Amino acid sequence: MPQPNVKDLIVAGPLADVSIAYRNKSYIADRVFPIIDRVSPRAKIARYLKGAWFRNEAGIRGAGSRAPRGGYPVDLISLSTKEYAFAKEVTDEDRRFATVQGAPPLRPDQDALEFCADKIDLSKEVRTASIILAGTWSGVAGEDAAGLWAAGAGNTFLADVRARVETIRANTGMKPNRLIIDHGTYNSLKEESTVLDKIKYTERGVLTKELLAAILELEEVLIGEAIYSTAKETKAGTEFTAANVWEKNAGKGSAFLYYAPATPGLKTPSAGYQARVAYEDGSPRRSTTWRESAEHQDVYEVAEETDILQTGADLGFLWYDTLLT
Repeated sequence: MPQPNVKDLIVAGPLADVSIAYRNKSYIADRVFPIIDRVSPRAKIARYLKGAWFRNEAGIRGAGSRAPRGGYPVDLISLSTKEYAFAKEVTDEDRRFATVQGAPPLRPDQDALEFCADKIDLSKEVRTASIILAGTWSGVAGEDAAGLWAAGAGNTFLADVRARVETIRANTGMKPNRLIIDHGTYNSLKEESTVLDKIKYTERGVLTKELLAAILELEEVLIGEAIYSTAKETKAGTEFTAANVWEKNAGKGSAFLYYAPATPGLKTPSAGYQARVAYEDGSPRRSTTWRESAEHQDVYEVAEETDILQTGADLGFLWYDTLLT
């Protein structure tokens, strides 16, 4: 054996340009409902009740007589924003030792801010999904799809969606323009022959969100990919029990068809809205830091004050158990 053996003399140490971190790559909460920015924490949204607007009441006015008259009732939907926040400390020791030779490639201050921001994003994703999955839409708390959206014989996906487009249109005069489906359902639909038959003459014949939206005559299809862990923290720090954010029943799939405008406005219906309160500098999210001298550490906090609410129950329709019954 040649002397010295250089490989055996190498001292193991962390790589300076590689590290591993798991976190969601996709959040859709801010794209689900239109965002109303810079609202009062106790603001109200005026809602014209639909009945009066759909009655056929115009009539012939004879000479010297008065035209038929009527009115339209208006009610108010109350907002109640709450601040969601998360904080992470960075010790002087962590900051100092992160720069020594052989230290792992950690950036304690940047990592802390990113960690806190991700906690706020995940919280909003879970809350938005909960509003939808636990809500009553178009008079029902969801329809059991009986696993019939999974690829295979007897698939009812296209028929179900088209039927509920008509349900929403017949109840509101508005055609739904968006669909949210969980990741598992989307993957199964990529193999469904009745769907693939609609795109077999496209360039690649591979189902995408954009092609699915075109098939259904919708403006957008959103895929709910985010997961979270239901496990409680332990000392070991390795606990993890995955759950899909966008499923009503674990592992069985869900979908939500609804109408929402691109932006909020006057006399603009929407299945839901997200209201955000602005901070002192006008931004919708606040990042702050403060010193805890006795502990020799700084604390970073990220916060956002929001309310996510249903504003048009008749403008949405929910399916559950789309993959399994």
